[in-house]
Amino acid sequence: MRNINLFLTFLIIYFPAILFAQDFEVSPVKMYFTVDPGESQSEVLSITNHSNFKTPFTITFEDFVVDINGNKQSMKRNSSKSSCTEWITPEKTFFDINPNEQIPIKITMQAPEDDYTARWAVMYIQTARVQTGFDADKELSAAVNLTGRIAVQIYRLPVTNYEIKMNIKHLQEVDDSESKDRIFTAFVENTGAAITKCKVIFIASDLNSGEEFEFDPILIESFPGYPREVRFTLPESLPSGKYSLVALLDYGIKTTIKGTRLKEILVILDKEEEKE
Repeated sequence: MRNINLFLTFLIIYFPAILFAQDFEVSPVKMYFTVDPGESQSEVLSITNHSNFKTPFTITFEDFVVDINGNKQSMKRNSSKSSCTEWITPEKTFFDINPNEQIPIKITMQAPEDDYTARWAVMYIQTARVQTGFDADKELSAAVNLTGRIAVQIYRLPVTNYEIKMNIKHLQEVDDSESKDRIFTAFVENTGAAITKCKVIFIASDLNSGEEFEFDPILIESFPGYPREVRFTLPESLPSGKYSLVALLDYGIKTTIKGTRLKEILVILDKEEEKE
């Protein structure tokens, strides 16, 4: 028992960070700044420490880009063409929060002149532990040991000259040898200046009867300058026949719906024909 107590005492003295779990929350997790060029705007971020310990926190920033599948990938601060990290100023970047306390942090964005494009970044709220001399001997390059963190996405949405310009094209069937399903893809292009939530609707029209089969829409978020692939799996419930397949892009009530058509006739065989 004495050896166990000595071991626990050693852990508490030299490795206090292992006793701190990620036990905090932030709100909101997305912040939107509707600022025109030359304007500034402030929003409040709330941080709550649910742990039983007084905990130091730090705020850092990174950029992110969006891949063709819509996944967000982190990048170094101020390295993306769509970055707004240099426009954002937190009220403070290093602070303590007492146990079970919630504090507000004012986040301000100052937009430069003559920039009307959508911008985005990610802000990390991180728990931190100031290093002891024992730690510093091992990690001379850092003054703070970062532990758990929560990401807050930040968006700049200008009010004026906020051009929405989108298109959809290249509807085609893909050869997926690992799947028995029939899969189709189309590409959504955002050549405007707006981050846009939109939906892609696939419709199959029977070339003999004219009957249309509209499938459930696929919801996506499109970022300017980043093309997005939309994948559609044809339901097995579609009756046999010959069809024209189209993909429609709906990106707002006031905008024109864009579309792209499969160049080939879509042929659906019945079950007996498939076996032959």
